[in-house]
Amino acid sequence: MTGLRIPRTDHRFSFAADAEPYARVRPGGRVVVETLDCFSNKITSESQVFERESDLLDLIGAFNPVSAPLYVEGARPGDMLAVHIEDIQVGTVEPYAVTVVTGDRGSVCGRQSHVVGGRARTAVCAIEDGEVRLATGRGTARLPVRPMVGTIGTAPAAGEHISLVFDPGHCGNVDCPQVTVGATVLLPVNVPGGLVSLGDVHALMGDAEVTGMALETHADVTVRVDLLPAGSVTGPAVPRLDDADHIGSLGCRFGDSVDGNLHAAFEDLLRRLGEEYRLAPDEAFVLLGSMAEVTVNQCVGGGWTATYVRVPRAALPGGRYWH
Repeated sequence: MTGLRIPRTDHRFSFAADAEPYARVRPGGRVVVETLDCFSNKITSESQVFERESDLLDLIGAFNPVSAPLYVEGARPGDMLAVHIEDIQVGTVEPYAVTVVTGDRGSVCGRQSHVVGGRARTAVCAIEDGEVRLATGRGTARLPVRPMVGTIGTAPAAGEHISLVFDPGHCGNVDCPQVTVGATVLLPVNVPGGLVSLGDVHALMGDAEVTGMALETHADVTVRVDLLPAGSVTGPAVPRLDDADHIGSLGCRFGDSVDGNLHAAFEDLLRRLGEEYRLAPDEAFVLLGSMAEVTVNQCVGGGWTATYVRVPRAALPGGRYWH
């Protein structure tokens, strides 16, 4: 295990081209990133209930702190970084997760709900024995912890983007449940060093993040970062997310529709099947029509509609479904 750590006390609320890196690492290096939850660890009691989102912002200042950036030696614009998620330890300061529903957020998938109404609620849930304990009027649900990194990205080519949104050019707050232990996120390099930041760890999140918040927690995340020089792999149109059993692409143009982001992810995956696996376009299209798996990471009003499309490696040439 590496001794390099980025402390949670050194965090930002944006990805910025001119940000000062906290540390430098050579390709292949590991780092432990300490994170705050999306509320900057400022909500610890269920008595902290918020009728308006503006009241919540008065307390926390801004959503979604991310780590001070990591500079990868030798990374230049046009390269890619492969960020391997090796470990996620949740609740490392105190073992809890928290979620908030404000009274003015009664929408479901961006449309007003006639069921939810305008009831505000804060839930602070203990994390014990690999479970999140969610109390209800019918008793306590003991839900399995499924840790994930909600926000990860590199710096944009110029200026800054707040860490609450996302963009195909650098990734960001895509809230994809598959960004978890064993996954590799492929990110574009837009500035020297790449300037990788991450945060917004969830102990548990349902697909689509329908409330706009997950069971948010702080964590220690161990990553290993490899450098993929320009030309060694075809540059993606969107960030990519692979694991031992799948390859996949992330649709993440902020403000686009769910189907628009699905289209972007499918298009990139079609390109991958042609360039990496030598499948003709019509063959790749039929294969995805047969085997593609889709996750709607977010379906939340205001522009949060990130998606993930993947295909099992077993269905790719050379995989166990091929003879």
